[in-house]
Amino acid sequence: SRLMATPFVSVVIPVLRDTPMLETQLERLGCRAMPAWVEHDGGRDYEVIVVNGDSKDSSIGDARRAFPHARWVQSGPGRGQQMNAGARLASGRWLLFLHADVELSGGWLEQVKEADRNQLIAGGCFTFALDSSTAAARLIEWGVRWRVSLAGLVYGDQGLFVRREVFDALEGYRSIAIMEDLEFVGRLRRRGRFWCSPSPVSVSARRWEHDGWVRRSALNTLLVLLYYVGVSPARLARAYYGPLRPPQDVDETLQTQGCAKPGSIAIIMPALNEEDAIAEVLAEIPDVVTSVTVVDNGSTDATAARASAAGATVVVEPRRGYGRACLAGIRSIRDADIIVFLDADRSDYPKEVTDLVAPILEGRADIVLGYRGGAARPMTARVGTRLCVRLINLIWGTRYRDLGPFRAIRRESLDHLGMTDQTWGWTIEMQVKAAETALRVLEVPIRQRNRIGHSKISGTVRGKLRAGVWMLFTICSLWRTRGRRRRALARLGAR
Repeated sequence: SRLMATPFVSVVIPVLRDTPMLETQLERLGCRAMPAWVEHDGGRDYEVIVVNGDSKDSSIGDARRAFPHARWVQSGPGRGQQMNAGARLASGRWLLFLHADVELSGGWLEQVKEADRNQLIAGGCFTFALDSSTAAARLIEWGVRWRVSLAGLVYGDQGLFVRREVFDALEGYRSIAIMEDLEFVGRLRRRGRFWCSPSPVSVSARRWEHDGWVRRSALNTLLVLLYYVGVSPARLARAYYGPLRPPQDVDETLQTQGCAKPGSIAIIMPALNEEDAIAEVLAEIPDVVTSVTVVDNGSTDATAARASAAGATVVVEPRRGYGRACLAGIRSIRDADIIVFLDADRSDYPKEVTDLVAPILEGRADIVLGYRGGAARPMTARVGTRLCVRLINLIWGTRYRDLGPFRAIRRESLDHLGMTDQTWGWTIEMQVKAAETALRVLEVPIRQRNRIGHSKISGTVRGKLRAGVWMLFTICSLWRTRGRRRRALARLGAR
């Protein structure tokens, strides 16, 4: 039958606690609604194989149920080991090794077919592109093109594809801690021609945005140089990833921190006319969250009804204003140890809640802010945010990078801040007061996607102007009253 035909390409995706990015990848590859053999023109097709490197990752079970038409296999951690495990299960004529945070372009399959028609080609890769609109991203892409063309150095995030018989002859990847891609490509080039397809792959810029564009690029270059002069991959991996430790499941972290009682993690979700998105957002919230409160902020559609039908607690705050909605949600929650604020428009990935709460549960932070970078946001929104962030950093001596609403905070710390803003200055007030009260603040990179529905702020010129003016007013107001808050803190300390 057609479904039992040998696939043309086996796409192998190694993952290690990358579930949110993996689910986005599997959605793009059609693994939710299509069979494991995905038919394409000419009767050729591909299969998708996911290799999980962490048996304790409870979120993988949800992904397997959501994407039953991918093939799943368990392996020990380490990309080389994981990709070899996926290759053993694969039956395609070509193997494509794809990182979870790398997006293939629309014509990727035709590019592999083109390589197949040239018998001299043993393998290849795609052209590197970052999912960031910054000038630094373009400069790095230019550097990668020169690195590939002059030095022949290809990393795994470019989507490596190889003929199955060549991969078997090379005995696969070496099980080393890092640089398994460079080592493999070096051997692959000796077996035949290596072709770099002009078709791009979109690589997540989260590491560069988190570590700094110059610092991350310099570290990558230094590690490659050290590898080629003989430094062991194990030492290089410690420099790249930090001290290696077994990954800990979020549920285990909850238990070891004594926070496993009901209501320990609560989500507050302000919502205004989000009937098209609300059910999808609620469906994506991970099981580690113990309660979800949707605050209907004066909706004129079925937002409240759909949220209630999806199992959320609905609180009504008819007076519009983001801050008002957040305050109403806080007042309704009494037993949470951690409060998470999440938008209802599906622009965020709710499963990344685990990334936000983990540093708090581990005792490393009191508040964790989701850093959005520049992805999926209008230019005017990015410029306005950058201006406000620079003003805050200049006045309060902070090092913030974003003002995103997706954030987690200890309930005790939140109550101590005494939040009052009722509209668009809510995130600014929280971050300024966090700095003034010496809370431990951490920013972690999160992904963004196009929201469902129409933005109430960036969707209109009037909305942008009103929000921008109020945010600047909030900064000025907080600056004028900072002395009063400082004296109040001093009095509390004296007691």
